[in-house]
Amino acid sequence: MAHPHSSSRHLQAKKRGRLGKTISYRAYRAGEKSRDIAWGPTIYNALLRTAPEAGTNDLKTGAETYRGAALSILPSDLRIKVHKRLEKVFVMFIIDSSDSMGARRRLAVAKGAVLGLLRRAYQQRHAVSVITFGESSARLTLRPTSSVFLARRSLRVLRPEGATPMAAGIRKGIQVLHTIDTRREYSSKIVVILSDGEANVPLHRGADPQQEVLQLVKKMKTLATQMIFIDSKRKLPGRRSEMYGMAETARGKYFSPDELTTGTILRAVNQAE
Repeated sequence: MAHPHSSSRHLQAKKRGRLGKTISYRAYRAGEKSRDIAWGPTIYNALLRTAPEAGTNDLKTGAETYRGAALSILPSDLRIKVHKRLEKVFVMFIIDSSDSMGARRRLAVAKGAVLGLLRRAYQQRHAVSVITFGESSARLTLRPTSSVFLARRSLRVLRPEGATPMAAGIRKGIQVLHTIDTRREYSSKIVVILSDGEANVPLHRGADPQQEVLQLVKKMKTLATQMIFIDSKRKLPGRRSEMYGMAETARGKYFSPDELTTGTILRAVNQAE
């Protein structure tokens, strides 16, 4: 289940430049300065143009004419490579490490998802960051990285602890997204939140922690390409899930406790890219 809002932004994968895999070629533009010439098509065009001059429409015969001689290449023969550039993706996990419902399973799934993303064959496209919240505060457990080694070392020490300062976790995530935005390095920024949604530690004395979280989630949505909410609390009859409400507020994707698996997260992130 991927509701209440399953739409995501799809970024154009094909860009012209000298980065990435060559996928095609195009005609040379007058006055253009480029060394990224597609020599095969360029030579082919030159031979095709000169073959009639050799008195034949046969390209092979035309090529034989120029064996051992210099082939004249005109600007109109030139073809320039077109590349497919890999988009860089930033994935931030905000993980409820409080000692609440489904804590151990939640942490185990999160660890598997982070390492799974970084182990992908195209891992250089991804940078992953992890924020955890528990007891009375939130912390940046893993700074943005593409290193499996650093991620494994940082996540190894995660243990369930205390209350649920969820607002502090979301606020910390907003701070990280602001930093990422200033770099203009990533074309897609995906936030994955794993929690039971039962925020019970306010940022401000006397405030409603749930309302604080909803307001912060709205703000985070303006910075993220997609937000994914993974619920770890079983739905109670006649009661609305807090995580479902957050997903509605952020127009993000919601996944129920039955879908709390590493595979679910990896597929959701893949679709959000």
